[in-house]
Amino acid sequence: MPSEENVMILKMLQEGKLSPEQAAELIKAVDSSSAPKAAQPAQPAQPTQPAPPAAPAPPSRSIELDDDGEQSETITRARAKIAAARERVAGVQEQLAAAEEKIAEAEKEPGALEKLEEALKDIPGRRSLTDALRGIDAGRLAASARRQAKRLGKQVKNSIEGINFEAIGETFQGEPTLIEPREATCALAAGSFLRIKNPLGDIEAVGADVPEARVAGTLRVWATDRAQAEALAKEIELIVEESAEGVAIAVQAPARLRRVSLDLKVFLPQAGGKVSLLSLSGDVVARNLKGGALILATQSGDARASEIAGDVIVESASGEIVLEGILGAVTAKSISGDIQAIRLSGQSFKGETQSGDASLKEATVPNVQLHTVSGDVLVEGVSGKTLSLKSVSGDSEARSVSFDESLSLASTSGSLTCAPRGPLALGALSLSTVSGDAHLTLPEKTHASLEAKSQNGEVSGTIGEITLSGKSASETIGSGAGATLTVSSVSGDLTITQE
Repeated sequence: MPSEENVMILKMLQEGKLSPEQAAELIKAVDSSSAPKAAQPAQPAQPTQPAPPAAPAPPSRSIELDDDGEQSETITRARAKIAAARERVAGVQEQLAAAEEKIAEAEKEPGALEKLEEALKDIPGRRSLTDALRGIDAGRLAASARRQAKRLGKQVKNSIEGINFEAIGETFQGEPTLIEPREATCALAAGSFLRIKNPLGDIEAVGADVPEARVAGTLRVWATDRAQAEALAKEIELIVEESAEGVAIAVQAPARLRRVSLDLKVFLPQAGGKVSLLSLSGDVVARNLKGGALILATQSGDARASEIAGDVIVESASGEIVLEGILGAVTAKSISGDIQAIRLSGQSFKGETQSGDASLKEATVPNVQLHTVSGDVLVEGVSGKTLSLKSVSGDSEARSVSFDESLSLASTSGSLTCAPRGPLALGALSLSTVSGDAHLTLPEKTHASLEAKSQNGEVSGTIGEITLSGKSASETIGSGAGATLTVSSVSGDLTITQE
């Protein structure tokens, strides 16, 4: 005979207070807890009493028992409903398994979102899920995460910039066992080529009022004793070689030499010529050189050039590149180091870096190109003819700039910010990004035609009495003649305003 607990469970199932699965689990638990116990001793029979009158038949919803004590038809129907519910659950599980397979296939092919919607079409509640997925821009989320990581990296970098690791290293090494000078001189003809290579330390070249090139350095050796230090010092020489092309000065030392340093300072005449400074891990610095060309190259050291009259080429793997007061064409390349340039006035400036930031300020350069992969790009207070800023995931910004022919900012997932210096009535201005946002601030005196469009983002802003809204905008600013403005994005938002 069913217990009162079972009766209550079935009643709650009929009233919708329990799901079929919950009811089945509760009935199973009650049945297991009410299993027959061991027989008890028989009690003496009591005198029989007349049976009371039969009670009225209960309502049809009550549970009836047959003569054999089995469950009534009501319980049978309840069990049938539970079984049907289980079949529906199994069917949904099969649909979910099929959907997971389609999702796995969609990840490997283009059009993943459409296939995801197809995979979920038979799943209960799929509409709210697909609508939520359509509101997610994976590119913008990834770009935001990269920017946060970059900011954290900059904070860490700034916090350790003040640490003098060289001094710390010398403190651990102690005082050098041997200190010796190294010197060399060589005559330089006007327009000749001077190459200086130093694998053991820094190189600093300074223009001075001297008749010939003079190289001076200090050799430091750390060894177990004086005799060993002197033996090492004999293997390190400053070699000067002359050729038809010019003069080469190199530090000659055994391979894989450790606990030895040799920094060089070079004084050069102002007659003019081509100068090349190459160091493996040290810094390369050039100051006050006129009338020639300059090449700076280092792997892990920094490269700095200031007050140079001539073309400059700088390359560094992980070090920082700093340029100031250059009168000539400039090319700067780095893998992970930053590029900083200020007060340039040559024919062109081209900067490339992968993970470092790049900036150009207070310059008059006809042709400017700054390209980076994950770093940020900034151009401020610069004028010329053409400007091109490109980045994959970094942000690009051009403030107070004036370029007569073209001004272009492009990025994949980074944001773009442009505020040209007025009046703006010439050339073509273009801002293009895939998943990043673009912000354009126009000067007060602007005469241009504007075309703005974002496929999945929003176009907004105010230009005079014009209010922008929606997915696209086509407007005439001022007289409409002169500059051509194009702002576009796939999924980013576009904001256009006027001072």
